[in-house]
Amino acid sequence: MILDATAGNRTMWTTKDAENIIYIDIERKLERKPTIFADNTSTPFLDKAFDTIIYDPPHGWGKGHPFYKYPDHETFAQRWPGYGKYPRYYGWEKNLSKAALIGSIYYAQREFLRILKDDGVLWLKWNEVLIPLHNILSVLIGWTELLRLHIEAPTHTAGEQKTYWVMLCKKRGKEEQLSLL
Repeated sequence: MILDATAGNRTMWTTKDAENIIYIDIERKLERKPTIFADNTSTPFLDKAFDTIIYDPPHGWGKGHPFYKYPDHETFAQRWPGYGKYPRYYGWEKNLSKAALIGSIYYAQREFLRILKDDGVLWLKWNEVLIPLHNILSVLIGWTELLRLHIEAPTHTAGEQKTYWVMLCKKRGKEEQLSLL
């Protein structure tokens, strides 16, 4: 089972309603509703419920930053034309400061440690529009980076900023790793 922990309007998905994906979000004004309205820092799921978690958190905060010109997500369709019926939603307004954003990411990753299977993977998407990736990875305690993909497609970057997909797994002690063999 896969969890999209920041579903938005599911604009990154080719298949918008896959049976093996649970889509969650806290934004109630989305055009494409999530499977469950839930906060990714405190989910209703059982321990070790998911094989994979997809996490594309907001990459910035507040409404005052010049990059965030359009405060209402309905207007993103105007800024990003050609993305179909459902506009992209970024969630910047959910965190009013850098500290709030970092805190949100920290508490979400703690919840992911609980609901991800021991051999599962977390996929983090990060755009360095305001914060370098290494600063975000330092907040992810209890994870080992397995893979880092740099995305250069214009639809996945904010101007000159770099976008990454990072695959992570739970950290394990040597004794635990050997017992799995």
